[in-house]
Amino acid sequence: SGGCVPAQPSSAAQPTDGSFPPWPTHRPVALGLARAEQVDSEWIFELAGLLGSEGELVAALEERLATVRTVTSYNGRGFDAPVMRLAALRERRFDLPRLAAHAHAQRFGATHADLAELFSSYNAARRSGLADLCREIGIPVKTSAQGGEVAELWRAGEHARIRDYVLEDAVATLVLFFVWAAHRAADEALLTQPLADLARHIERTPALASLRPFADCELARWARPRALRASIKAAVERAEARAKRDAEQAMFLPSGVVPIRR
Repeated sequence: SGGCVPAQPSSAAQPTDGSFPPWPTHRPVALGLARAEQVDSEWIFELAGLLGSEGELVAALEERLATVRTVTSYNGRGFDAPVMRLAALRERRFDLPRLAAHAHAQRFGATHADLAELFSSYNAARRSGLADLCREIGIPVKTSAQGGEVAELWRAGEHARIRDYVLEDAVATLVLFFVWAAHRAADEALLTQPLADLARHIERTPALASLRPFADCELARWARPRALRASIKAAVERAEARAKRDAEQAMFLPSGVVPIRR
């Protein structure tokens, strides 16, 4: 899951009325990434907050896009992808096929899940901010900074706060994707199991201390016992299926032959 890409607007393009600057005037300074993959019955996570120049960030994004099947964002189609595409063009980087494919992804395709579109059913009039949705669902978000503060934090040298902010936004987007997927499939296990594994990953990784609110939030407390019950049920079902298979195989074995367990 790709996180948000906060950017630093150039001072010459700052609107005098305090409104959000046009997206082409933004320069990316940080990248938040949260990658999730299910291996057997366990979810594996790779969480990173990166700082760097435009060239470094587009190269890092290109590298990481090679490892994902679906990129998840919040308004990524309207802001993040165009900003990163323009950053690549400013760097004269025409050798980034994965970033190019991401920036040109079909709106209704499977390679880019823009949650701003999915939660609003593709109705721009019903869109809300990431923080508004997360607040209603019980997902911590923007606890360390706001997007509008990034430029000032960058000028003040508060790079650690920016790194925490982009990583937090990426993880919030990932959890929101689990919420959407579970509701879409009418299967709470698509939320409870990855969220429980994410909470454990955060708890046992000291470098992710800034993400502890995700492990301690009400949504995680709700999910963890449900995930445990689902895991126990799945283990029992696997054991019963294995016992049934062994019994069926034994019916066809000659007397005195001992089956080899694999």
